[in-house]
Amino acid sequence: QQAVAAAPPDAARAAAVSDAWAGNASAAAFDARQALLAGGGWSQGGDKMWGSGTGVESITADNVAYYDEGMDEAHARCGGSSCALIVNPAGHRTVNTFHIHFVHFESYGSSLKRKLESEVCLKEGWQSGGQPCSGRAAFFPGFPGVFRQAMAAGSIADATVIAWPAACGGRGTIVEVGYGCSIEHQIRGDFDPSAR
Repeated sequence: QQAVAAAPPDAARAAAVSDAWAGNASAAAFDARQALLAGGGWSQGGDKMWGSGTGVESITADNVAYYDEGMDEAHARCGGSSCALIVNPAGHRTVNTFHIHFVHFESYGSSLKRKLESEVCLKEGWQSGGQPCSGRAAFFPGFPGVFRQAMAAGSIADATVIAWPAACGGRGTIVEVGYGCSIEHQIRGDFDPSAR
């Protein structure tokens, strides 16, 4: 079992959690330091799980089990059919410390999940074409090692990786890999094109 960061004093923790929910980079950096000080384990800050490394580009065949543990931790906090577990690629995140967003999606996320289910639930292997970020997706029974499965489809060094738990009538998980962009805020429902 990986070590978990000790909680900061109550007032500092409340401020950090509030900032993390608001997406403030200072809170994100604080939570990331807490995870690193805990010996490389996984630590929750707001709606994110924080771990070691900079991002998906840190994942290798030798350490993928560690990152799959982080995804398991995110799944334990948001594993229902209205959840998405998201990692953004380099160049599309505000903090370069590994973190997994676990969010209850809004209308765009709901529509995208339905579209993905129609494309992958009854098919084996990776399906592509018409998915965001020139992506591909595949269905896996239960909750798989998400990053291990994503790596089996090809390099994820520049990818966004999204897990859609309780998909296909609750039978399993859709793993989606996209390249060169992030759809985290569309999935969350707080996308503001004027801020881009």
